[in-house]
Amino acid sequence: MISPIAQSLNSAYGVKELQEQIKQAASQPPGGLPKVSDVEKPGGLGPIGPARGPSGTSFSDMLGDLVQAVDGKSKAADAEAQKLMLGESNNIHQSMIAMQESSLAFTLLVEVRNKLVESYQELMRMPV
Repeated sequence: MISPIAQSLNSAYGVKELQEQIKQAASQPPGGLPKVSDVEKPGGLGPIGPARGPSGTSFSDMLGDLVQAVDGKSKAADAEAQKLMLGESNNIHQSMIAMQESSLAFTLLVEVRNKLVESYQELMRMPV
C-alpha cells in the first residue's frame, strides 16, 4: 500500500506519466534511432532546436515546474506552521505532514540537481 505522502509526490512530479513514457519507449523496436552514417549526412536529424519531449515540453520547462512545485510545498508548509504557532489551527498532524512533504520534495530536487551536475561533469571529461 502506498502512503498518502508518496501518492501526493507521485502525482505532483508526474511519476506515473514518466513510467508510462518509459514503458512506451521500451516497447518500441530498437531500429528507431538513426545510424551514425545518417546523422553525419546533412539533414540527417532534421532541424536542431530545443529538446522537446513527447508531450511537447522542454527539459528546462520540466525543471522549472519541479522547482515551482517544491517552492509551493515549502510555502504551504510555512503557512501551516504559522497557523499552528498563531493558534489558528490545532492540527499538528497536518502541519508535520506538510513540513515532511516539503523536506522530501527539496531533498529530491537537490538529488536531481546533483545528478545533472555529475552527468555534465562526466560529459566534459569524455575525450572528443
